[in-house]
Amino acid sequence: MLTEWLTYIAADCTPPARKLGYLRESIAIRSRYRRCKTAWQPHLENSRAALLASLQACDNFRTALVFGSGLLLDIPLGELARRFENVYLVDVVHLPEVRRAVRRHANVRCIDLDVTGFIDHMDELTPERLDLPPPERFLDEPGIDWVASVNLLSQLPLLPQDWLRRRFHELDEATLETWGTKLMRQHLDYLAAFAAPTCLLADMEQVVHDGDGKIIERIDFASLLALDDTAQEQWRWDIAPAGEIAPATSSFHRVAAHIRY
Repeated sequence: MLTEWLTYIAADCTPPARKLGYLRESIAIRSRYRRCKTAWQPHLENSRAALLASLQACDNFRTALVFGSGLLLDIPLGELARRFENVYLVDVVHLPEVRRAVRRHANVRCIDLDVTGFIDHMDELTPERLDLPPPERFLDEPGIDWVASVNLLSQLPLLPQDWLRRRFHELDEATLETWGTKLMRQHLDYLAAFAAPTCLLADMEQVVHDGDGKIIERIDFASLLALDDTAQEQWRWDIAPAGEIAPATSSFHRVAAHIRY
């Protein structure tokens, strides 16, 4: 608990990101990883391998753009730094240990950015006007030869939806769910707008089940977002083994790698 508190105090994070809970969530993910390291390891290895395999689509290696770099657990940072002239790591929060790791590579840069644009526009939103402008950052930047979105897609709406619930009590859950789906689809459109190979690592489904294997909750992102469910590279991420959520409750994600050449 002391370690988490010290990180919260010391982390370089904008006030809006703190207010929305991004710093708290990043610290919580780090703590969960430490508790569930063994269960997470296959997912992290598969993620890194898929990202490296997608580099075969690149003709040039000027700038790599990574959305959702997080704690770097699923990012093959050393190899990316070796292959590309520049590597941009984009996330809302970069914890101190991430910044220390990045300093070992002169061509790697942390960029603090909410890729959805929600933080930049949150104060303009009203219950009647919730739409966000499509993201445009980096689209006109020359030299971007590879783009990755790493285990990020399904997480994009969560903290913004929490803020909207607190701010606008009149919004019902159906409206918030529709808004969240639109935000995720907007991210997919954003990736498709880059004139470079892209690698999307994304949840196809999230499942919570009890000790007998009975499904308690299931979210089918493949159907919701029209993701290609025939993607060759798919794997299971045991994100919350038994005991992490509750003694007899577990959760896993089915993750797929989608590569656009």
